[in-house]
Amino acid sequence: MKNKKWSSEFPEVPEFVHQTVLDTLDGLECGKVRKVKQMKKRTVIILAAAMIAILGTTVSASEIFKWNEKANEVFEADEEQQKELVMEQVAQEEYQTITDAGLTIRAVQTIQDVNCFYGLFEITAEDDSIQIEPENDMDLLMDYHGKDNPFSMLGCGFVDESRQEITNSRYYEIYGTKADASTEDLDVTIHFTSLNAPGEKAIEGDAVITGNWEFSLKLHAVEAVRYEINKEYQIGGCTVMVKEVELTPISMRLVCDEAGARELEKMEGVNIDQADSLRSLFINGVKYKDGTVVEEEGYQELSAGFSNGNYEKTARFSHVIDVDNASALLTGDNMEEIILP
Repeated sequence: MKNKKWSSEFPEVPEFVHQTVLDTLDGLECGKVRKVKQMKKRTVIILAAAMIAILGTTVSASEIFKWNEKANEVFEADEEQQKELVMEQVAQEEYQTITDAGLTIRAVQTIQDVNCFYGLFEITAEDDSIQIEPENDMDLLMDYHGKDNPFSMLGCGFVDESRQEITNSRYYEIYGTKADASTEDLDVTIHFTSLNAPGEKAIEGDAVITGNWEFSLKLHAVEAVRYEINKEYQIGGCTVMVKEVELTPISMRLVCDEAGARELEKMEGVNIDQADSLRSLFINGVKYKDGTVVEEEGYQELSAGFSNGNYEKTARFSHVIDVDNASALLTGDNMEEIILP
């Protein structure tokens, strides 16, 4: 697989954000409105998933599997939400570590649902004179064991300097958008073959270390909750027929009629067919049944476009949503409500 450099597309999340997230999430339990760090709205983020080997122990899964701090910078969740995703096998902390040719690769964390995948690895050179920079790269292959590649978009790369200092050890991320929503388990083998030096423009750098690091993962996807809406809403000054909404704790899917989306397209002066986004249909908040509003300023589109007379979009949230308590999606700058039945 030819790797695309996605480091410039992935949101830069400073270390201090982790504690800020935990503090603000605590405020949610007190009925406060939560705000999260603003990120680039049109960034395509490809996220998270997998299942790990069963450990021979009698303690509960939530005690075995811990939520990695680096992963929590990408999917913000309080302790209770973390435990729920672990129990549902949406989030797993991996325990596979492979060393070859003086390089150790550790599978740290995987998170996924029906729409997106995120995998976090830690790569460490035994020779501490080898400094792994964000511009370094890894060659890898992904084997789906005779099944079709489930991802329409797949990216990977080392985290940047704002998230980790340059040393002989660095986190590496793989993130993907699924072509079709699927709840099927998926066996995948990720085979790393070399650590490469920084390249120039589209040219890969030379291999610094070559070897074999092979990780076998069993991906599990939590099923989305589907809402039949079939109701017209005034959104962005236009009448839009919202047909359905699907929610998981970390992503959503919205289906509207094409006519309404085309009216919004004209109103906003954008071109959906050229991959422009409809700002009026950004999900900028989620409202809970008790009236609590979770402002979703870190929301990221995964895919959007027209299909079979509909406008469909999928997106991931910057934090974990309590799906059972969600009562409405809040769209656009004016936070116009799409009620969930």
